Amino acid sequence: MSVPTYDQFIEPLLRFLVEHPEGVAARLAHEQAANALNLTASDCEQLLPSGSQPMYKNRAGWAHDRLKRAGLSSSPRRGFWKPTAEGLAFAKEH
Repeated sequence: MSVPTYDQFIEPLLRFLVEHPEGVAARLAHEQAANALNLTASDCEQLLPSGSQPMYKNRAGWAHDRLKRAGLSSSPRRGFWKPTAEGLAFAKEH
């Protein structure tokens, strides 16, 4: 299996953040999104072509960027992600 595209990380990432409205470490959010997408250990070891970062973490980061742009999550401090009130309401409706 290959690592899903960043847009496929959006839903599991938002669902996880909503389960933790007080916020979580980005590292934990990366791992939980990978688990929700059933990534294998081999999938999680795939690096970006530059070799600088695991591909799944990069894609989860891009997914979080899109959630922030949509106003559904925030990053109140480095390495910490939190759903916004709008994100909580959106998840409840959908």
